[in-house]
Amino acid sequence: MTSLPIAPPPWTCKCEAYVLSFYNSASSGVPIDIAYDPLEANTTSFSSQEDAGKYKGGLCMAQILRYSETPVGPYDELVILPGSFNGIGPKGEKRKDSRITGIWVSSKETLINGRRNWNVPKHLARFVFTPTGSSATKVEVFPSDPSSTRPFFNTTIQPMSYVPSFPFSSTWISYLGISTHILQPPLPAGDPADLVVKTEGWRRSDPSIRCRKAKLVWMDMKQPDGARKTSSEGEGEGVALLAKEENENWWPRMRRWHIGLYLPDATLELGEPETWI
Repeated sequence: MTSLPIAPPPWTCKCEAYVLSFYNSASSGVPIDIAYDPLEANTTSFSSQEDAGKYKGGLCMAQILRYSETPVGPYDELVILPGSFNGIGPKGEKRKDSRITGIWVSSKETLINGRRNWNVPKHLARFVFTPTGSSATKVEVFPSDPSSTRPFFNTTIQPMSYVPSFPFSSTWISYLGISTHILQPPLPAGDPADLVVKTEGWRRSDPSIRCRKAKLVWMDMKQPDGARKTSSEGEGEGVALLAKEENENWWPRMRRWHIGLYLPDATLELGEPETWI
C-alpha cells in the first residue's frame, strides 16, 4: 500500500496557468497518441466511443499549470481536453460534457489523488521551463523516465505587447452555451497499481479558475523534431487508427502560432464530484 497522503475534495489551489484554446470537429476525431496516455488509450472502457461516449468535438484546450499551493503541495501539470463527448448522467439523462483524456503531473501525491477524487487519468511526467530571452518561456513536457530526451509536448510562450490585463473566470464560458462540467469514465489500473489506481463508476465535476489580471500571450506550437506522425480516432470507430498525418505543430492541422491566455496568481476550485456506477 502507498504511504502517500490522501486528500479528498474540495480543493482550493493557487497557480499560474497558460491556456491554449482551439476548435476540433467531430469528424476530425481525436488524435489518440496526443490526447491520451497509452494506458487509457488501450483501455476501451475509457477511450472507445462505443463504451465511453461518442466524440462531439467543439472547444478544445491544452492547459499548463504551475501550482504553488494545493492540499498535496506544489506541482506542475499538463491537461488535455479535446472537446465534448456524449454521456449518461446519474439519473440516466443524456449529457454532452467536456472530458480530460490526458493529464500529466510532476508529483506522485497529486497523481493518486487526482485519479481517486475525479477520475482524471493522471500520469507522471518531467516538466522543464526555460527562459529564452525577450521575456519568452519555453515549456517542455517529457516522459517521466530520466533518460527521455524527446518531449511529447512543447511550446514557446511570448507576452503580447500593448494589450492590457483583464479579469477572467472560467464560469463565463457557460454563458456561451458550452458546458464547463467534466464527465470522466472509470479508470484502469496502471503500474504500480497502488499509485496509478483503478476507479469504479463515472464522475462529473465542475472545476473553475479565476484571475484578476489575465493576459494574452503568443504560443508557438512548432514541435522540435519537425513532423510528427499521429494516429486519429475517427467518429464511431473506437480506437481504430484511421489516419496518419504529418503534424509539425502538435495537433493535426494546427497552425503554428496561437493566441493563448496567461493567468498569473489564479485560484482554481475543485469540488466534490457526482459519482455513480
